[in-house]
Amino acid sequence: KDYYIQLDHIDEFDEDLGTRTVTLVVNGENWFIRTPDIVTTEYSSDTSSGTSPKRREKKDPTNKGSIGTSMPGQIVAVNVEEYDEVKEGQTLFKLSAMKMETEIKAPMSGTITRLLAVQGDSVESDDLLAEIYSDD
Repeated sequence: KDYYIQLDHIDEFDEDLGTRTVTLVVNGENWFIRTPDIVTTEYSSDTSSGTSPKRREKKDPTNKGSIGTSMPGQIVAVNVEEYDEVKEGQTLFKLSAMKMETEIKAPMSGTITRLLAVQGDSVESDDLLAEIYSDD
C-alpha cells in the first residue's frame, strides 16, 4: 500500500506543555500529532531558589543516552556530576513519587554531557534529567 504524506502545518510552541502540534495530510486525511519541542528551558524568578525552570526540556525517545523520568515526582538524590564517566545500570538519580523512591539508572555506559536536574527539583513525566554520550 502506498502512503502520500504532506506536511500541512506546524502550530506555535505551547509553553505549558512544551510541545507543538504538527498537522500532516496522510492519503487525504488530516493527522494531528503533538510532539515535544526541545527548545532551551526558560527561567522565571522564584524567591526560594533564585531561578527555577518554568518548563523543562523533554527527553528524546530516539536517543538512548537521553535520560528522563517515567513519572512525575521530586528528585531526592543526584549521584553524578557533569562529565562523569558512568556504567550501564549505574544509579544516576532517585525520584520520590507517590511515597516511593525510584532509581533512575544509566541506560548505557558513557560520559554525562548534560546534567539538567538538581536535588529537590520537581519533575513531570519524560522531563530530561541528563544526557549520556558514548563513542560506541
